[in-house]
Parts: sequence; structure tokens; C-alpha cells
Amino acid sequence: MKQVVIISGKGGTGKTSLAACLTALSKQERSSPVVAVDCDVDAPNLHLLLGGRVMKTQPFSGPKLAAIDFSRVADPVKCAAACKFGAISGREVDPLRCVGCGVCRLVCGEGAVKMEERDTALIIEKETPYGSFFTSELQPGQPGFGGLITALRSKGEAAAGAGSGSLIILDGSPGLGCRVIASLTGCDLAVVVTEPGKGSQRDLERLLRLLRFLNIVTVVIINRFDLDLNLTREVERSCREKNLMIAGKIPYHDVFTEAVLAGQPAVEMGDAGINALMGGIYAVISRKLFG
Repeated sequence: MKQVVIISGKGGTGKTSLAACLTALSKQERSSPVVAVDCDVDAPNLHLLLGGRVMKTQPFSGPKLAAIDFSRVADPVKCAAACKFGAISGREVDPLRCVGCGVCRLVCGEGAVKMEERDTALIIEKETPYGSFFTSELQPGQPGFGGLITALRSKGEAAAGAGSGSLIILDGSPGLGCRVIASLTGCDLAVVVTEPGKGSQRDLERLLRLLRFLNIVTVVIINRFDLDLNLTREVERSCREKNLMIAGKIPYHDVFTEAVLAGQPAVEMGDAGINALMGGIYAVISRKLFG
């Protein structure tokens, strides 16, 4: 089993469109199981392109909620001050602010505080035209967190099986936080999607430092490369200096917008040029994963 994660230094670079295309192409090219997982739990939207029907749902318990018996708290002011998230006010705990860290339990005493389970998200398994797909829905007010991503990936791994030819495609979280690390850990290949722009270049540099630290094989995709050819050349030069392979350059093209409106991967839209380009990118990634 191999796992490839598509990530970016910021949102809006086109990683979900690429993840959908790779999933569709993998289904066409591979006889072994292909599983897609949306690890962008704060804004999951891969389902908009893969479609499918819901097969199973499962509630997921995240960080626990502090339940405080204030009649047993010796110093309520000290108890409230200990919470750095401002979740304790008066004689109430704000469930939208409590992150389950348990500091109040240390300060106020175990007899006064219990950490209770709470459902924070729903894990959704879907069957799509391209294979099994796992995504999630956060409960209102709940933040995305690494534990949810780890649970999603475990579901995907179980569905893919242990066969040497099976493939899991992860649509990773943008940025650099714990959700990104949970998306990356243990993956065989990271596909970093960037675009020409000074801010995007800085985001790319930070993300590449993280990938070097995690020792993950990496390739780069430059999306909308034709919007600024000078900045694209800067990205290419930087990648050459780091011995990083550029697996492909994708132009700005209306077919990606049309694909979102149609609810399909862009490679299903019938544009021969984009299909050939995506096929070439898929071939590079496949060689990196399977030789």
C-alpha cells in the first residue's frame, strides 16, 4: 500500500482539483484498490468533485469537555484564570472555547472537574465512481484537529488493504500546523501544489523545510504557471537548487471551474490538452510511488 498526499502552503492553490484528477486517473489505470481521503477537515470539499453515495457514518469524539462542579471549587477565580482559552466564566464552561486540555482539573481538583466525552465530528464513508472515499463533517463550533485526520486515514488504510499495489490519495490540509503534520506522517510521497506569487513562494519554502524534517519524498506542481512567467521561473530555479522535481506545470484554464460546476474531476470534462497534461503528472507520481 502506498500513500500520496497533495498539500499546499496555503488554501486556494488547486490541490483539491488535482487530488480529484489523480483519483479519477488512478481508477482508470490501476487494477488494485484506490481510496481517496479528504484530510482538509476544516473545509472538506473533495466530495464536490468525486460525488458518490453515503455508505456509512460514524460519530467521532475529539477533545473532551470540562464539566466543573463549582460547589467543590475552592477558588473559582483561580480556576477561571488558569484557562488560557477563556472557557470558564462565572460558574459556566463555554463548550465552544474548551479545548479539553485538562488544566482546570489540575488547578481546581479532580473531585471538582470531570473530563467528558463529546462528539465533535462525523466520519463519512462514501462509494464513488472512483472507489471508496472518506471525509468528515465537524459539529458546529468545533475546530479541525489532528486526531480526526488520523482516524480518517485509518479508515482509508483499512479500505485499501495491505496489498502492494493499493493506493491512498490524501487531499491534505493547507498550511503548516498539526493538521498538516497529521496528513503527512507516514506518507510515501508529498505532492506540493504552488503557484507564481511572492507569498506562495514563502509558503512553499516553509512547507519544504517541514517536509525535509519529516524526510518525505517530494515533488512540486506549479499551478496557473502562465499568470506570471517571471515568478514561475523563480520557483523553477529554487526547485533546481534544492534538487526538487517539478512534476508538472498547469496553466490557468476554465475547465477547472467548469469541472467544479459540473461536480466532476477536470479529467472527465473532455479537454484533450488538460487530460494529456494530467496524465503526464499522474505518470510521474506513479513512477515515484511504484517504480
